[in-house]
Amino acid sequence: MKWSIRELLNPVVTRSMLYGSDPFDTEYVLKRVDEIDVMSGKKIQAVWLGEWGKKIAHYAELRDQNEAKGNRISARAYAKMVAQCWYACYMVNIQDLEQKVSIYNNLAESYRKYTELCDNKIEYIEIDTAFGKLPAYIHYPDDGSKESYPIAITYSGIGSCKEELDMLAMPLNERGVAVITPDMPGTGGAVIWNNVKCGGDELEAAFESIYKFIDSRSELDSSRIANFGLCMGGGYAIRATVKNPAVKCCAALFPLMICYCKIDSVPIWMKKGKWTSCQTNDDYIETMNILSEGTLSSDFLLVHSDYDNWMTHEANDILYSKATGYKERLEVTERPAYVSEETIMHAMPVGEQFHWVKHITADFIAQRLTGETR
Repeated sequence: MKWSIRELLNPVVTRSMLYGSDPFDTEYVLKRVDEIDVMSGKKIQAVWLGEWGKKIAHYAELRDQNEAKGNRISARAYAKMVAQCWYACYMVNIQDLEQKVSIYNNLAESYRKYTELCDNKIEYIEIDTAFGKLPAYIHYPDDGSKESYPIAITYSGIGSCKEELDMLAMPLNERGVAVITPDMPGTGGAVIWNNVKCGGDELEAAFESIYKFIDSRSELDSSRIANFGLCMGGGYAIRATVKNPAVKCCAALFPLMICYCKIDSVPIWMKKGKWTSCQTNDDYIETMNILSEGTLSSDFLLVHSDYDNWMTHEANDILYSKATGYKERLEVTERPAYVSEETIMHAMPVGEQFHWVKHITADFIAQRLTGETR
């Protein structure tokens, strides 16, 4: 099997563009990568990080200049570009843990600056669990002054972070739904700042604690909750809904459940390595079986791809059968673009098809939480 250097970065490119990295910036960086004449992981990483670093410096300068001038709209746009560039850096599987932590901290800080420039209220919170705090944001659809908001909880899996979940929050905010975007165990600030690793017990505690947090906030309507997840977060959304029969609906986009995957299909970086060891417990793979337990009675939307070598059609059949109430299923048949002839990664359909699937999903959720269409 012969891969080009560019193809090695396909999953990274897919995830980066999913979060909104500019396609022309991405192509510019990839052209610099194409110029590498030796297949060296360290060289690829250095060029990727270095070129995005130049973009970051440029957009940060524009952000600060425009903020100083009072050009809030421009400052906000450049602030988001900075965060998107840092996210592209974060997506690389860096084994230098100090460098990985530094990149995440820069991503988190640049995203925080972006939230301060947004017109809607985006509130930083911390959710207490038995294993430590989960940093999170509440994205309100407006200034946050209303007495009651329907609430969607978004989830993502290993390798992601609450900053990435901005892309799940935006289409729901546009439809009048408030959104909680947590760093789940093993992700973002939960693991980097608070050492909350990923495992079955940690995830169960997270689901329970998020519901308790919602109950503690008078403006969040606990009678109008949705769970919404992407990739591994799709599996989390299903399990979180199983645990709370009061949830109105659940949407799982291209869900990934390790317990339903052939272990040989799961890439080595998800099973071992310095960064993976920091993110997960020793018995992580085994304890993830807990996600497969139970059925859900809420309305359910399942979106999955025919081009997914991790979750087979039969595995998605199992997930669909877990819903005992009203349910809809969208089978995406488009072949992903960012893929070699030899392999199709789970990241490809997730990233490439989210841009149009997100509106179907947001309407499904909003109609059940608000009773309105927009």
